[in-house]
Amino acid sequence: MHLLTLVAAFAGFASALPSAEPHVLHEKRDGLPVAWRHHSRAERSTVLPVRIGLKQRNLEHGSRYIADVADPKSPNFGKHWSAEKVANAFMPSQETTDKVTNWLTSSGISANRLSHSVGRNWIEFTATVDETERLLQTQYHVYQQKESKGYRIACDDYSLPQSVRGHVDFVMPTIQLDGLKPVSQANPALQAGPHNNITGLTGIEYCDQVITIDCLRAIYGIPVASTNHSGNELGIAEWADYLYLPDLKVFFENFTSPKIPANVTPDFISIDGGKTSNLSLALLEEVVESALDFQTSYSIIYPQGIRQYQNGDSINVDSVGTFNIFLDALDGSYCSYEGGDQPYIDPAYPDPNEYGYTGPLQCGGAPMSNVFSVSYGQIEGALPRFYQERQCHEWMKLALQGVSVIYASGDSGVANRYNSGYNNTCLNADLGYVDQFGAKFSPSFPVNCPYITSVGATTLLNSSIYGGEKAVAAPNGPLSFYSGGGFSDIFERPSWQSDAVQNYLDKYSPKNYTDVQFNHSGRAFPDVSALGLNLATVWTSNATRGPQLYGVGGTSASAPIFASIITLLNEERLGQGKGPIGFLNPTIYAHPEMFYDVTVGSNPGCGTPGFPAAPGWDPVTGMGTPIYPKMKDVFCGLP
Repeated sequence: MHLLTLVAAFAGFASALPSAEPHVLHEKRDGLPVAWRHHSRAERSTVLPVRIGLKQRNLEHGSRYIADVADPKSPNFGKHWSAEKVANAFMPSQETTDKVTNWLTSSGISANRLSHSVGRNWIEFTATVDETERLLQTQYHVYQQKESKGYRIACDDYSLPQSVRGHVDFVMPTIQLDGLKPVSQANPALQAGPHNNITGLTGIEYCDQVITIDCLRAIYGIPVASTNHSGNELGIAEWADYLYLPDLKVFFENFTSPKIPANVTPDFISIDGGKTSNLSLALLEEVVESALDFQTSYSIIYPQGIRQYQNGDSINVDSVGTFNIFLDALDGSYCSYEGGDQPYIDPAYPDPNEYGYTGPLQCGGAPMSNVFSVSYGQIEGALPRFYQERQCHEWMKLALQGVSVIYASGDSGVANRYNSGYNNTCLNADLGYVDQFGAKFSPSFPVNCPYITSVGATTLLNSSIYGGEKAVAAPNGPLSFYSGGGFSDIFERPSWQSDAVQNYLDKYSPKNYTDVQFNHSGRAFPDVSALGLNLATVWTSNATRGPQLYGVGGTSASAPIFASIITLLNEERLGQGKGPIGFLNPTIYAHPEMFYDVTVGSNPGCGTPGFPAAPGWDPVTGMGTPIYPKMKDVFCGLP
């Protein structure tokens, strides 16, 4: 449930500096992240897994391709691409492959040492530190992480010749140090309960105490589901949190209407050693996130099923993995040859740690869902720009294939979560790295990516379910919970949200906020919101007392609610003989009538009140919360 390794990141991460031929590009880290220190020079004979990310073709056309299949005004709406068409459209050019290969062979790396990834977007080989230093005109050092005392090999800078610079995204391992575990957006510190009585809380009488499926149906107009088209199973991805099946059974018995049979379980998909839960994990509170995700979703979509994508063996921080291992399992063309897309950020498999996963990295083969719900996030300022850009392109490719990717926006307002014990980490205003005492707002990743639908959190405005909603405000010291929202420092504002966001900036954004606080032209999030406080959740926190009822908070609650609604809408479309909706955002912003406008509340952080909610879109609750009947009219009316 907590971020094990989160350190200050990279200032000036890929600045182009003048240097002498033949190495004209110099990629440099301006000083060490504060959690690392030089330890020693790397041994010249140490072998490195060198990976070169090749420039892909046609990425500059990605937004146009997406608009063609996802803009509700497009004559090609819903005509999604095949995986083969996607791979062929973005595969690096033969010129790119040849230029980089020729540079390597002329530099002494023989052709028989080179391997290509399945999609041919990586060139990979092993080389000694001595060889790599000569190739990249650099020096490698061993760095020690101050808290964990762990070691990594990296360099402070490196350079590439002019002849290949236009064909290479980046080289690994070079200036990268930080590795991140996705952080759950469920906030167990905000539990209401345990409630003394696990029964008798259905209906709408107690919605001010705990939000059940009956409450959600009444508030959002969600119908009782009745169909389960094959292939439309909702996908829910988990990392270091697990679904404890005895809790699921108790929830079904007490909180579903009509009751879901006790023997119903999700399709379990293990990715890179992902495992099922047991009582010991439940008692360690490593099941709250999954309990919240699956119990809420099943209540909405059953008899449709759910796929549980359990990622990583979770033995240590590096083997938990990042979102890339999930993408690897879905898309074989994204994989690299040995496991772990990027050394020292992504995990390597087989995992040499005790009890680690000893199989190879899963490269493709996982079933693709029409809708994915993910309740985890990372910090934009703690990851390299190129890492985020390359992964964002992969979410774009899923969108082209008709996949709706839905992420929780975060639980720290305009700040971010440093670890499980501190929820208000910001950025250094001058250099942009993670700084507990920083003044710059800290956007989240990957909700900063334009091809993801980001979901913020609301709560009831008063005790009545008919009284409207407000942005979540649950102050509780360092574990305060406010709906995550803001503006990316990496990705530009996409055209489909431009008018709505500019309206907010012109009329409602605090005028004393300058570029010191946020990037006014960045991709803005969240896109929408849903209830995210006191969601009925059953989990075992005490072996003696067994499963108990809690009201759990977090945008982790909001994301699966919205994802489940989209799954129902896909069911409706499939029943009409149509395809899945796919990328949602252009339609969301084109049809504000589909949402209850939330105008009360804010999302404080970084020593400020954050952003205020306001009429129309705002960076607290997005376009608002769903009105199912109106969403059905719009989405089922599209081709």
